[in-house]
Amino acid sequence: MNRDKKKQEFKAYYNRSKPITKPTYSKIILKIAIAFWVFIPILLLRPFKKIFVAPLQTGRIGHFIMDTEILLAQIYVDQTKARKNFLVIWIPESQVSNHYAYEIWKRKIKIVPSNFFTEAVLVAAIYLEKVLEIKLTYRFIGWDGYLPYVHLLEDTPTVFSMSYEEEQDCIRTLEINGIDINKKWVCILGRDNTYLNHRYPDLHWDYNSYRNSNVETYKMAAEYLAKEGIITFRMGLNHKNTFSSDSSNLVIDYANSSWRNEKLDIYLASNCIFFLSSATGIDAVAIAKRKPLVWVNQAQPLHVLRSKRNHIFITKYFYFEEEDKYLSPSNFFKLGTEKGFTVDNPIHLRSQDFAKLGIRIIDNSEIEIKDAVSEMYELLTKADVNKSELDNDQLQFWRTFPRDNKLDNLSPPRARIGTNFLKKNPWLLT
Repeated sequence: MNRDKKKQEFKAYYNRSKPITKPTYSKIILKIAIAFWVFIPILLLRPFKKIFVAPLQTGRIGHFIMDTEILLAQIYVDQTKARKNFLVIWIPESQVSNHYAYEIWKRKIKIVPSNFFTEAVLVAAIYLEKVLEIKLTYRFIGWDGYLPYVHLLEDTPTVFSMSYEEEQDCIRTLEINGIDINKKWVCILGRDNTYLNHRYPDLHWDYNSYRNSNVETYKMAAEYLAKEGIITFRMGLNHKNTFSSDSSNLVIDYANSSWRNEKLDIYLASNCIFFLSSATGIDAVAIAKRKPLVWVNQAQPLHVLRSKRNHIFITKYFYFEEEDKYLSPSNFFKLGTEKGFTVDNPIHLRSQDFAKLGIRIIDNSEIEIKDAVSEMYELLTKADVNKSELDNDQLQFWRTFPRDNKLDNLSPPRARIGTNFLKKNPWLLT
């Protein structure tokens, strides 16, 4: 079978497995026709006031928080350069993943209702932007369009924030439920499909189940932190399994508690000393608040927030059965490209793609997760730990990644792959 035929088969298979369908061209044309006249006064006002539209991805908490915060950082930079303020009109999706976060954004940015007309305005802006070659939108293109711009968060002020009164309300809730608010805490979230299956029961999410992990393997890390006097809150929603410790009452299954709510979700993630997760969901709040991250069971090696300081990650293992070896990120990318699976998107594969490629995915062990957490704790608490420079092995690891001119030109790598993890797996440097 030649490569072109493989590509065609993959595209057909991929399109069948996508959970969300694209709008028809007739609807797009209708929306452009309806909204076209909106842009005549916008263009006429350009010399006096720059007006833009932006999509507000409210349906998934990660994109809702992080994408918006990064776009606001870009707007801040652009306004500073132009020495004038812009008017940015944000157009939300119909689904809202966190209503409290929506209320925060309503105080910070100009949001209009989601309806056919406002959707039409966004579609028309995207179309006219291409035709007229004039910037009319603030948005990211593709699933991972935000990746090159994460570095903006390092040097711009945080926009997403709670009010003092709201924070005090959360503190009272914690105190009522026996939490010592004078202690520091870490948030923990192991990804599974329960939230998506609950919120979107008619859609099929098995295509990205390879990103899931067993939260039980995070318990050793939680108990390590408990010995240091740190509380751990297991985050999330609609989890079927519990998360607790026989040895410490500082390990708290907040996700399954009766007092869990959207406001407290935001408060805990905003004020943790770092967030331990598998790159999912509400850890975006920690990213927006410039908090340190520990990402474990990272299932998309080329999706790492490489320009984020105080970010430690370890990846899942990708065992290639045909050659009896584990794949480094560079070999992972190379194999996908050679087999025609990553032509349209060089970062993501899907569960069924791994099966076709003969790749078996192995989760991180509880010891590996604990080691990554202890490395972060030392990074934050020990004065003699170098917090800024990457050593030679770390730099060599980043050199193995596929070249990406956009990323390379914007920001050098700052994130760290777990030190012990790298020593244990030297093939990652190939």
